[in-house]
Amino acid sequence: MQLSFHPLTLSDRETIQAVTLNSGRRNCNYTFANIIGWQFWYKTEVCVLRDAIVLRYIYEGERAYSVCTAGNLTDELINALLADSGGKLTIYALEDSQVQALSSFKVESEPLPDLFDYIYRRTDLALLQGGHLQAKRNHVNRFKADNPDFEYRPLTPELFDECRKLTEIWQGEKGSSETIDVERQVMETIFSNWESLGMIGGSIFVNGRMVAFSYGAAVTNDTFDICVEKADRNIEGAFAIINQQFACHLPEQYIYVNREDDMGIPGLRKAKLSYHPEILLSFNVVRISKPYTLHRMTPADAPLTVDWMVRQYGFDRSEVETWVRDLHFNWPLSVKAVDEAGDVIGLLNMSDYRIEEETEQILKDAPELLASLNAQRYTGVFSFIVAPEYRGTRLNYDMLMSIMPELKSRYDFIFIPVMHRLKTHAYWQRWGATEFYRDSECVYYLLSKEHFH
Repeated sequence: MQLSFHPLTLSDRETIQAVTLNSGRRNCNYTFANIIGWQFWYKTEVCVLRDAIVLRYIYEGERAYSVCTAGNLTDELINALLADSGGKLTIYALEDSQVQALSSFKVESEPLPDLFDYIYRRTDLALLQGGHLQAKRNHVNRFKADNPDFEYRPLTPELFDECRKLTEIWQGEKGSSETIDVERQVMETIFSNWESLGMIGGSIFVNGRMVAFSYGAAVTNDTFDICVEKADRNIEGAFAIINQQFACHLPEQYIYVNREDDMGIPGLRKAKLSYHPEILLSFNVVRISKPYTLHRMTPADAPLTVDWMVRQYGFDRSEVETWVRDLHFNWPLSVKAVDEAGDVIGLLNMSDYRIEEETEQILKDAPELLASLNAQRYTGVFSFIVAPEYRGTRLNYDMLMSIMPELKSRYDFIFIPVMHRLKTHAYWQRWGATEFYRDSECVYYLLSKEHFH
């Protein structure tokens, strides 16, 4: 399977919704209005397949994907995504059952509770029946008593300026931020394409002034997604009345209303839970790597180590050959990772040597330090290299964990010299390694036994 992506445009709506509306996936990430509204921010591209929509975008600086399909993701599609991602695949918004079906792959899955969707029955929001919604009825009734002449008006382009004014008031209470600026641009994209996006909206007026508005669009044939809801916080019950009235005026084909996530905001979470959602739609971020196996190295792997260090770090070949010959490599403790095609994708080279043999300058500058270190057992990491497409995956972790029992039993700490120009300093610091010396060439780190995982 070959995936072909193109930048998302408004003209993709029909082909995308041919899949999403019938998919049964009530996830707000698949609402076309949301996808096109945020396209400028995420640089979204789309690949339309017969029974799936694949979105490719930039999230937190990295390439990521979302896939809308009625069933589970096929092995064929995952393999195609792995190829497109360069072997480092991140998929957002997969439901639990879809994650469980990925049994053929090496999967890391993490739930995203701050982004779970709150989904309600439309009639529950409209009628507010039952003791569990008594407080909501009270808010609505109080608003009606305080504002007996309020009006509900369908949201049309003639009212967009009123929406902008109310949004400025609402945003003014929060202060300026990049998020607010982005949300404003998203709203302008929606307003500019209102009819072609199939948007439905409603508003509340009191004494001729808009005090609340809401709008959204279909995510599936039976589920409506509330994309935006704004209200004047100074008007008691304004949020409650727009919520209830909009649900009353939605077409009856919509059995469910998705009111999207709570963004991890405690007050918003409490408010959304207080309406007693029918479904709290949980989903996950999933990271998948190409399958690989780990093998212990032998002296026959010395040329492989030289090749990788020359290629990855740009070292002089003759210099690296000298290192490999003279630095007491512990080949049985060293590890290489091999993918399904038989290609080596990562190396962890371990060396056994005394620190003063590696750098005489430490012996001159800090003999007392060496005296304390030499009373212990230790080993050294000479190189830790993975193919570029595997950076940020579990490969580093898996290689080190494969030898950790032996490290724990044989050594008291790991000694890690890292040349200044390399980018692995932060990696070792995250593991808990601490700097104990530096010279013109390297920073020298210690990873003590208590940090062995």
